[in-house]
This record gives sequence, structure tokens and C-alpha cells, in this order.
Amino acid sequence: MSAATATLPAALPVPTVTEIKAGVGDYPLARDYVDYNRLNLQHHLWKDIFGYSLSPKIPRDKTFLKVADVGTGTGVWLLDLHSQLPSSTETELVGFDTDIEQVGPRKWLPDNLSLRQWSVFENVPEDLVGTFDIVNVRLIVFVIEEDPAPVLRNLLKLLKPGGYLQWCEIDLESQHVETISPDVPKDCLEAVQKLTVVGDTRLLPLWVKTLDETFKAEGLLGVNADWQAGRRHTAYSMHWCNLTIPMNISDKIRKSNPEKAAQIDRLIEGAIDESAKGAMWAHNRVIVTGQKPEI
Repeated sequence: MSAATATLPAALPVPTVTEIKAGVGDYPLARDYVDYNRLNLQHHLWKDIFGYSLSPKIPRDKTFLKVADVGTGTGVWLLDLHSQLPSSTETELVGFDTDIEQVGPRKWLPDNLSLRQWSVFENVPEDLVGTFDIVNVRLIVFVIEEDPAPVLRNLLKLLKPGGYLQWCEIDLESQHVETISPDVPKDCLEAVQKLTVVGDTRLLPLWVKTLDETFKAEGLLGVNADWQAGRRHTAYSMHWCNLTIPMNISDKIRKSNPEKAAQIDRLIEGAIDESAKGAMWAHNRVIVTGQKPEI
């Protein structure tokens, strides 16, 4: 696409958020090989932005550690943590998700890493209550409508008294298009942003900014919120990674509404052109940590 056509034409119809929401269902992202690649790349870029996978505020010096990763996806967070823990520490790593097939063949996983099908919106099974030293959850903004407290209570049920929770999220409310110079076009990126996040609480979570306050309200101790935007070159790499999300949404509605999917495709084509010229989505990210009381 040429520079002249990268700017959103006035005549191009833009699908509404309601139309998009109707097509994507309960989970707006894909579970395919493209998204597996996105999740793996996203983890390492996220780690570069924050400088860690597990917050240094969470101790890992116990003789035995039992760690849960909720919404584990491809299992990349657990696999990374496995390589970081000292050999003197005996660990049990458990990945939870509604689709555990994303992790891949069990024979290729470490012996101390297991998988279990479970949704954080379901009741915590009795055999899991109070069993973990550390619970991690990341990027479940797309599946929480408005209030994270019920999910937080389930996560706390998994923890032993004195255990630690790490919750990592993006603040999509802060998302904007940043350009390397004022003459770089951004109309298509802004249009894609509006149709995929604005106006839907699942796609624009307003609770992220106060997640640390929710931790405190639920009784966690030593609550800390680490906010980062990332260095520009890393944020730009993350932007390319995130461009696959509207592509997933387009693919999800293609059968039910091919006309709307085609409109999104045209916007994405323009967004790719704008990105190559030096435009990107930029937003803030946060890792909130806290400790469950001993009693």
C-alpha cells in the first residue's frame, strides 16, 4: 500500500464495536499457531520491559516451591521460571488453562511441570485450596467484564497462608498511537484501535488502574504496583506482536460477517503501512504483587 492510501479514506465504513463483539464470542482472541507465536514472543518482550519474569519482591529461596500459572497459554512463563530457579530448590510447577493443548507434547516438558484444565471463573477444586507458594496470572483483561475481585478471590484460594500473588496486566485505557514524527499517518491504527477496544468493557478494562487497591481491599499485604511503558524500541516490537490481535478478530468473524472482516482487513493493511513508517500503539503495563496473610 502506498503512503497516499495509508490514511483512512473517508468513504471506508468502519465496523462498530457491537458488530465485532457479536462475532468474536466469549474469548475474542484465537487459539492457533499464530497466537502461539504471539504469546511466546510477548512473554520475552514483557520480560525485557520489566526486567524480570517473577518480581524480585517475591522470595524464591524456600527449599520447596509450588508455583501455579493461571491462564498459562503456551506455558512459556513456567518454562522460563523453571530455568531461573536454583538447582537446590525443589519445585512443582502447575499450569492452568481452559485449553492446555497449547503447551505442546507432555514428553517435552520438564518432569516437575504439569498441566490441569481449569478456569479461574470456576470454583477452586478442593484439592487445590491453599496449596501454592506463588500464583502468577497475566493478561486476562480480555475475559473480565468489569470487576476483578471475584477472580482475585479465586486466585487467593489457591495460595497457602503467606503465599504470594503476581498479576500482570496492560492498561488499554492508556493506549494511544505514538509516531516518530508528526507527519507519519496514523488514521488506520486509530480506527483499528477504536473498533477492537473502545466501548466494550472486556476489550477496554477500566479496573486495571486500581488493581493494587483491589489487592488491598481483599486483605493482601505488602502490595506493590510496578508500572512500565517500556523503551521505545521494545514497545515498537511489542506493537508488531499486538497487531496480530485485530487479525485474529477479523478471522473470527469472517464466516459470520465476511463484509465486516474485509473492512477490518483493509484497516489492518493500512495500519501495517503506518507502522512501517514509524507509528505504534503505546500503553502502560503493570505488575501488581501482594502476600496472602499468614492467618
